[in-house]
Amino acid sequence: MERLFNQYKNTVVTHPNYSGVVCGYDDSRLILAVETHNDKGIFFRRLRKDDNAFILDEYKDHKYRYVYEDEGEILKQIRNESTSI
Repeated sequence: MERLFNQYKNTVVTHPNYSGVVCGYDDSRLILAVETHNDKGIFFRRLRKDDNAFILDEYKDHKYRYVYEDEGEILKQIRNESTSI
């Protein structure tokens, strides 16, 4: 996961309800940091110390919420950006 994270870190991922930045990973998933005040319809993850997650220091702030993101969604959005140029 660390190699994938290094490839995608700081990539912005946009969804209809929110957008976030790839800021970390755990054993099997990438993690987005979402800065929002509207929690409606979005499942945010509260990370605990025993979750074995790595988060970049600049995103370890209480103003960020965390969402697990699928690598396929990141690739899809990168492809869409490159074809629209």
